[in-house]
Amino acid sequence: MKKNLYLFSVAILIALFAFNGCKDKITDPVVDKTIPDDVFPLTKGNRFVYSGYFTNADTETPIAGTSSFYYSSWTIVQSDTPLVKVFGPFYIPSASGGKATSSLILDSTLTPTSTYKRTPVAAYYDSANADYYYMTNLGLFFRERVIRDSATGGTRKDSLKFIKLASPRAGIGGSFVSFQQSYVSYATPSNPTTINLTVTGKWDSKVDVVVNGVTYPAYYLIISRTAKVGAATVSSGVTAKLWLAQGIGP
Repeated sequence: MKKNLYLFSVAILIALFAFNGCKDKITDPVVDKTIPDDVFPLTKGNRFVYSGYFTNADTETPIAGTSSFYYSSWTIVQSDTPLVKVFGPFYIPSASGGKATSSLILDSTLTPTSTYKRTPVAAYYDSANADYYYMTNLGLFFRERVIRDSATGGTRKDSLKFIKLASPRAGIGGSFVSFQQSYVSYATPSNPTTINLTVTGKWDSKVDVVVNGVTYPAYYLIISRTAKVGAATVSSGVTAKLWLAQGIGP
């Protein structure tokens, strides 16, 4: 009986080996996940004009009636602007990587009151790593979370920060850290807490965007924020969604 069982087991093993050896090897198709470096040329004189609508917070829902007037344009007016000339003492180079100059972009957006809101925007390109940086203002975060230098001090003034807007070499599906820093909140002066703010970017996909009847291959980028006290998340959400096209920009 033992001999028969042993022979039967050997027969099964031989059959399994033969079956596995005859399977065709299936390989997944190669998917190109690379992103070109020049997805946001910061060339003096370049102008980007947009129409569209306003949305509520992080949703995709249009605010009714806003498509009838919404208009926005970005014009790159200077490639090496001294930032203190634009933002004055509110910009502290040492608090944002030591950057003293950058490209200056004039953002003109039509608001519901039918007047243009003209905002200076700073951005620069790190050619060594093909990374794009964009100046943002953390003032709202500082005020909401009562970020101060001390319990009796005023709101911090170093709210203008350069964050990494896009890192093409991360590839489609890849992520990168745009900004990360810890701050002390004095919302409860007798019990200050440390809040870590992290901003991350993720290349979601490659999509075709049609503008004026012309199709452009674009790379869809999502920028998100997370604020934590210890392991607990106190704030999170999507900060920006961008479609960047090679040689053109956002």
